[in-house]
Amino acid sequence: MINKQLVIDALDDQPLVPVGKYKFIINPLTEQVPATSAELLQAAADWIVEVGDFSRANKIVGEEDKGAILVAATSLATGLPFGMARWYPAGLEGQVSVHFEMEYTSGELFLNGVEKGDQVLIVDDMISTGGTLLALIEAVRLAGAEIVDIVCVAEKLDYGGVQRVKDETGLTVKTLVQLLMEGERSKVIKTGQGLIEV
Repeated sequence: MINKQLVIDALDDQPLVPVGKYKFIINPLTEQVPATSAELLQAAADWIVEVGDFSRANKIVGEEDKGAILVAATSLATGLPFGMARWYPAGLEGQVSVHFEMEYTSGELFLNGVEKGDQVLIVDDMISTGGTLLALIEAVRLAGAEIVDIVCVAEKLDYGGVQRVKDETGLTVKTLVQLLMEGERSKVIKTGQGLIEV
């Protein structure tokens, strides 16, 4: 039995910090405030496995800034290997580099571990404007791999990232929890189970 409520509680009614015209959510899953419990990480990974189409994937991919712990936990839960996009170059043969722009910063992503012909499932912690995810999709495609599914733990509804990814790539992003980012605290309004009383 997956403890989905643990994931919901970790993201609901959490402090929001303004960064420019956007808001940043302080929470235990992505910011380790307070520290991420093993139970929370396990629940998030198990929920990702339940929602994602891992039957067609031979590799998991994510980016290391905040998604790395989820990618690693999902790899352990499924037995699939993973590739990782980093924010710094390693200069390794086969590394793919793409530019990204997100709501807080911009730079380059450097993808390792993905090869031509791979069937990739992307796992990430959160989608806001979709900038980082768009870059990750581009990198996977440049490596010659196919994306079979995308699962993000949380979606900031106010910022439109899921629709932007759909419009620009044709890919659907599955999310476990949808958040409103109004006011001073986050509000979970929907999960994979449906609407929540607000």
